[in-house]
Amino acid sequence: MFIKVLLNAFTSVKKIFLRYLKVNKLKTIKNYLSSQWYWILFALFTIVYIKGLFNLVYGIDAKIYASISRDIAETGTWMEIYHKGGDYLDKPPLLFWLSAISYKIFGFSPFAYKLPSFLFTLLGVFSTYKLGELLYNKTVGKLASFFYYSCFVIVIINQDVRTDTILTGIVVFSIWQLIKYLKHKTISSFILGFVGIGLAMLAKGPLGLMIPVLALGTEFIIKKQWSNIFRWEWLLGLAIVALVLFPMAYGLYTQFDAQRPDKTFNLASGKVVQDFSGLKFYFWEQSFGRVFGGNSEGWKNDAGPFFFVHNFLWSFLPWTIIGVLALFVKLKNNFKNVSSNEWFTLGGIILPFIAMSMSSFKLPHYIIPIFPFWFILTANYFVHLNEKALKKINIAQLIIPFIAIMSIIGLGVFILPFTSILEWLFVLILLAVIVYIHFKFELQTKILLSSSISMLGIVTMLNFYFIPTLSKYDASIQASKIIKERGIDNVYIVDVGSLGLDVLIENNTQYLNHQKDLEQVAKQGNAILGPKKWIEKRLKGTLKPKEIIVFGHRELSRITPKFLDPKTRGDQLTTYYLAIF
Repeated sequence: MFIKVLLNAFTSVKKIFLRYLKVNKLKTIKNYLSSQWYWILFALFTIVYIKGLFNLVYGIDAKIYASISRDIAETGTWMEIYHKGGDYLDKPPLLFWLSAISYKIFGFSPFAYKLPSFLFTLLGVFSTYKLGELLYNKTVGKLASFFYYSCFVIVIINQDVRTDTILTGIVVFSIWQLIKYLKHKTISSFILGFVGIGLAMLAKGPLGLMIPVLALGTEFIIKKQWSNIFRWEWLLGLAIVALVLFPMAYGLYTQFDAQRPDKTFNLASGKVVQDFSGLKFYFWEQSFGRVFGGNSEGWKNDAGPFFFVHNFLWSFLPWTIIGVLALFVKLKNNFKNVSSNEWFTLGGIILPFIAMSMSSFKLPHYIIPIFPFWFILTANYFVHLNEKALKKINIAQLIIPFIAIMSIIGLGVFILPFTSILEWLFVLILLAVIVYIHFKFELQTKILLSSSISMLGIVTMLNFYFIPTLSKYDASIQASKIIKERGIDNVYIVDVGSLGLDVLIENNTQYLNHQKDLEQVAKQGNAILGPKKWIEKRLKGTLKPKEIIVFGHRELSRITPKFLDPKTRGDQLTTYYLAIF
């Protein structure tokens, strides 16, 4: 009886919904991009993004960056960057500066830390639309921006926020502005383009300059536009970049170079080096040194030369199949027709991809800044597909909804069992919509809708169910609730696993190094959060807490099959203590 009522209700809602959307008119890709479907899907993805802003900050790097941002907001040391009382140089400061400003406006919270990165994602989406329109037409621009916003890895990097989130948005913005300047000679675009490059370098070093140079340089060299290569205006542009970089460069000089040769620095390998130059590290070793061997200390991992190939396959979902086909077809066609505008996008994809693949140290998110150009290339390819090619792609794309539905069901049955009928109702509606789309729409619209709605289902479950449910295994989340309830004045953080606490509470937080005077720390109104071994070692001596609360901790970015298995999950937790005085 209940199922019959549910199905009747769903049928009635479906009729109203489809009548409102006027689905029968979606006969071409242009109809789809101007329909309510396009904007409703944008709105639904936006809801998912916004929910993610309020989820915990997870990932070791993200927690470190959030903590550094809080340090800047509290101490006002904007030019020199420190972490846990020591020099920090691994990343340029733009993310820290923006998040510190956000903290001052909104207070210390995951939302405040993530908000600037999300705003730059919106900038990237808009810039991708405008660049696609500039190189091709409005249809390509709108479709490319939708590919950007609905891509799996873009949603992920707005949760596990690192410097690449901001870099991606700024890079496509700067290239859009510079191409606009070349086509229309607008001075404002020239200035904005080079300001964008400067900000991209503030986000992640010389990579922010390398991608625009390779994108534009490929176009100029392939088409033998030597006058564009040797424009005197580029020198003025470099002066604008230098002006944008000056605050950071000044901070690097005062923090490191002005103290040479006595200045020492701890490399990622743990090795302490003498006579250290912060400027050399930033402008050479951090990026190019990884490729050419100048920065070998601590910057090597086991990633092979094809590391980014297989990482692209999952990170570009749900558009991977179309994206791979687009790249090979466009490469083949453009070598036959060098007059195409696509050398801008191909240059922004192929050459940076090769350069990063040569690096001695690779992580999956390093290739994300080239994705906007891949979205544009893919959109232009997809718009011009004939019926025969669309039929083949449609068959291949069926794997996307299959993966989505099976992943969600597997999650709800075996990993984090659903606790409410709402989760199963969500799966039922998702399945019904996908099936309806496959029987109702023409090929192009069918591929777009079924793929994007499948991805919407996955990221919705990720941000609304998976991450919030697993958050209870993060010690900082558990401790923050108790600290707020007890009104504890000062909280001392022992190690990286506790760092998420920094952005969950407004209370005074400090890093507790081994050299600190524990007698001063262990006073009434204070608390220490740290691993069991560290706390227990000091219980025999200085620490005399009134109460110890025990947590099981697991870093959410380090998910393993044993942790996902409910039977072995408890064995994968590290014990943390909150010692209250």
